[in-house]
Parts: sequence; structure tokens; C-alpha cells
Amino acid sequence: MNRNVWLFLALIFVIGSLLIWRPFGDGDESQQETGFREVAPDFTASGLIMRIYDTDGKLAHRIAAEKMTHYEPIGLTELTSPVYIVHADGEAANWQIIAEQGSFYDDKTLVLERNIQINSLDHEDFMDRVETSYLVINTLTETMETEQPVTIYGKNFVMRGEGMVADLRTQVLEFKKHVESTYFGNNATATQ
Repeated sequence: MNRNVWLFLALIFVIGSLLIWRPFGDGDESQQETGFREVAPDFTASGLIMRIYDTDGKLAHRIAAEKMTHYEPIGLTELTSPVYIVHADGEAANWQIIAEQGSFYDDKTLVLERNIQINSLDHEDFMDRVETSYLVINTLTETMETEQPVTIYGKNFVMRGEGMVADLRTQVLEFKKHVESTYFGNNATATQ
């Protein structure tokens, strides 16, 4: 082979090596490696209250938080110290649910985390308070569910279970697995 062919092959090899190596790549290498792109919030608000109405135009739920950060591209609103209030048929509030942190998704799912308290606002209810550490609420079907430990406090009892399913419309709560119940009488305490 003649010298021109060798020079041509060497030039192709060098160009091919540079294309594979790509030292002049555009963009951040760490971003290219992970495929992750940070999403900036569309807005951040303090003391904001979201009101959710049913199909008849009656107030069904309110969600308030110390801070709300909304990300439109992913359909997420992050909540700091959320308070979720349930209204029965647009009437007075009957349940208040508080947590340390929450996420509200565009599909109307509210996920609450850490130190969750479900408080009855009707002092005549059988249950006063329910506590858990993680809760998923479907605001369309008005149901809530968890797989975490749950404690229910009433006027004369304490019940513990693993996981629960609850319907906020019918006010029916069911443990997935009952652990123990303690009933308090006038002079006696019973455990089941």
C-alpha cells in the first residue's frame, strides 16, 4: 500500500477515536450519566388553602399547609405541615387530618407522612382520634388507606392494628389486621 492510503486510514482512526471519546461534549456530564433533570417549582406559597368541591358544587375538602410548592410538569404539590379537612355534604367539617409532610397529586390523591392524626370534629363520635405514620387519601372516592401501624382512641377504649381502610362518607374504618383492644370501664380495664 502506498503512503497516501496509510495516512488516510490513520486520519479516519483519529477522527473515529475523537468521536467515541467526545472530549468536547455539550452539557453537564453528571446530568447525562443519570438521565435526571431537576424540575423547578412553578410556585411556592405560604398559608395557602385549596378548596375541593363535589360535582354539585358543595365544599367537600380543604387542604391547608404552612408551605405549598407546586410542580406543574409532574402534577405534584408538596405540602409542609398539611391540614386536610373533610366536609360532609358541604356542611360543617367532621374530620381534620394533620401531618408533618404531604404530597397532593393531580389525580386527586393526597399522601400524608409522619405523625398523622385523624381527629373527629364531632364530639359525639365513637372515635376521638386515629394515629398512624403514613396515609393515602383518595379525595374523589373519599377513602383512605395505610399499611402502617394504626392506633384508634375513643372515650373508653384504645385499639391497635396493622393497616386500615376507611371510608370518610360512611365513616367506616376497618383494620387490615387487628392487634389489640383495651376497654376502660368505671373501675376495670379489659384487654382483648
